[in-house]
Amino acid sequence: MLLGILSVWLLFFQSAAWSVQNSLELHSGTVKIIRSGKSQILQKAGKTYSLSANDRLQTGENTQVTLYLNDRKNMVKLFSHSFFKLDDISEQENNVALFTGKANFSVKPLPGSSGAGEDESKIGKKDKATARELKDKLGGDLKGNLAKLGKSKLSRKKKRFKVRTVSAVVGVRGTKFILATGSFSPNRTDLLVLPEKESEATLANTKISEYEEKVGPGEVSRVVENRGPTVSVTISPEEIARITEADGPDSFQGVEFGLSESIDSIKERQRREDETPRFDEEID
Repeated sequence: MLLGILSVWLLFFQSAAWSVQNSLELHSGTVKIIRSGKSQILQKAGKTYSLSANDRLQTGENTQVTLYLNDRKNMVKLFSHSFFKLDDISEQENNVALFTGKANFSVKPLPGSSGAGEDESKIGKKDKATARELKDKLGGDLKGNLAKLGKSKLSRKKKRFKVRTVSAVVGVRGTKFILATGSFSPNRTDLLVLPEKESEATLANTKISEYEEKVGPGEVSRVVENRGPTVSVTISPEEIARITEADGPDSFQGVEFGLSESIDSIKERQRREDETPRFDEEID
């Protein structure tokens, strides 16, 4: 009987290793792993366990754990009282979920991912140059339509790593960032992009996921229920250090975020913009 139980749990933890190279290393505390309706408590510090898609993880008090995804190309550090899920992990795209708690992410860009399309800043510069030429020749204010065109190009660029929470979606192509949710409300998500070179992420409310806020190095943004993401703002190195070292979802407490717009207002503005001809249509 005992041998049978041990065999089941051995298969439970080794099944992922046959197809997906994802693992969990427990540093301290306890973790409950839930897979296919079965659960097990992990509490041996320093031990590594295999993971597979759709695994759910719940961390206990005073817990730190590191997840190694995609052959260690991506890493996620979970802290106490976190609820995390692996939705889908592949060579092309990683999808995970943080329902509550705090996590530190380190995402490596896919080889050649930068060549999939032009850099957004370059696209923006080309659009602005084109608009200036057209304005000089034809006159008129193209600012509103130009902003709309630039935003449409941004939203079409694929994110190779996505994190969803109860209230928000974070899109990443390669960066280090910190995410916290469920601290004072399950419908609040806080994002900090660490000051690494060329780091960038996007934050959106799940109710209007196409409306994204770009968050650059050293910047923060927040999503709350029925509002779009706050305008990204830069915070001090001291605040960045405090958030990085904190244990738990309350690590963003005291941070001043930018302004945000209600979802109803965003939808109404987008409706008006959709009814406005684009500047290339005006030329025709």
